[in-house]
Amino acid sequence: MYPKKTFVFNQLQMKPSIVKQVYTIQFADSLLFLRGFLQDINYIKFNSKMKLQTSIHRVIYVFCVMLVLTSCQKSGPTIGFMLPHMGNRRYVVEKAAFTKRVEELGGKVIFMSADNDEEKQITQAKEILKQGIDVLVLDPVNRFRAAEMIRLAHDKDVKVISYDRLVANCNVDALITFDPAAIGNQMTSYALSRRPEGKYIILGGDKSDINAVLVGKAVEKSLEPAIKSGKIRILYESYLDKYSEDDAKNELAACLKLSMEKPDAIITSGDFLANGAIDVLSTYGWNDEVLVTGQNGELVALKNILKNKQAMTVYKPVKKMATTTAEIAVDLSKGKKVKNFFKSSIFNGSVDVPSTFLDVITVDATNIKSTVIADGFYTDEEVFK
Repeated sequence: MYPKKTFVFNQLQMKPSIVKQVYTIQFADSLLFLRGFLQDINYIKFNSKMKLQTSIHRVIYVFCVMLVLTSCQKSGPTIGFMLPHMGNRRYVVEKAAFTKRVEELGGKVIFMSADNDEEKQITQAKEILKQGIDVLVLDPVNRFRAAEMIRLAHDKDVKVISYDRLVANCNVDALITFDPAAIGNQMTSYALSRRPEGKYIILGGDKSDINAVLVGKAVEKSLEPAIKSGKIRILYESYLDKYSEDDAKNELAACLKLSMEKPDAIITSGDFLANGAIDVLSTYGWNDEVLVTGQNGELVALKNILKNKQAMTVYKPVKKMATTTAEIAVDLSKGKKVKNFFKSSIFNGSVDVPSTFLDVITVDATNIKSTVIADGFYTDEEVFK
């Protein structure tokens, strides 16, 4: 049992048994509190018969100091990271790389995936903001509906980085993505170098994704000289919601049935679209004859390339983008200036958004090992087994 003695801290009488409880209180300014606490220690007044003699009292004294020191440690930033879905390999890699880098920098990540559901993503944004975050990194399902999430975040003084896909019609703080024009140009130039004449089909991505629109425009611009000269004829062109492989199959099958013409090249804006096209071509026995392009460096694309069913894919080093974005988000949370990183801008229908566009890489059968495998996106065994 403790003896019935008291310490006097700032003229407040407290029993030794409750000192621990008092000093576990969360203080608005821990540093000021620590200074005051240490000053108080110098003015401890003992009753005339009291002496700090027992080891128990010394332990209590040291423990109180340790508790206060612990309360003074400022926790790192909390970063919200929201992706549209986890159906692609790239998102699995990005989540891991982003989380690892934030934690290395002393922060933590609250992650959410929306299963390609725009309503669900808006609900998730409300939840993640309620939990308390310092910066939100958002890859939107729908670039137009996502403006609501930006406004919700700004209402709570939370900055938002538009990740990979640009959010439209709002004052989003920044954009980090890959160069969509370079993606379109690389696919088209690859196709033209091998099929300089003939009939082309273009299967674009989801129009709610500004990247799909910009890739499509780059493809059209690159093909324009060959079209004007009569060397290339566009047999069919379409944008496909949610980059649906099934829609790619259905639309291509209907196109070939109606036209009764064999295309020379099919430019698709995604590897799953390419895989859908490849399935349709196989029913005609045209896999070795029709050149097919893709994007993202998915495993199915690499295997199709090795089987000579797909010519190339545009690989985006997503691990680098995720890591870089994590660093920028942490810097923003600490109030650091990051303007020098965003050397470009893009108009989103409302404002010019500070932007940075990362490089992409053409991958075909000649450089799979030196690109996606060397980058750790896939292992040698996964690709070649």
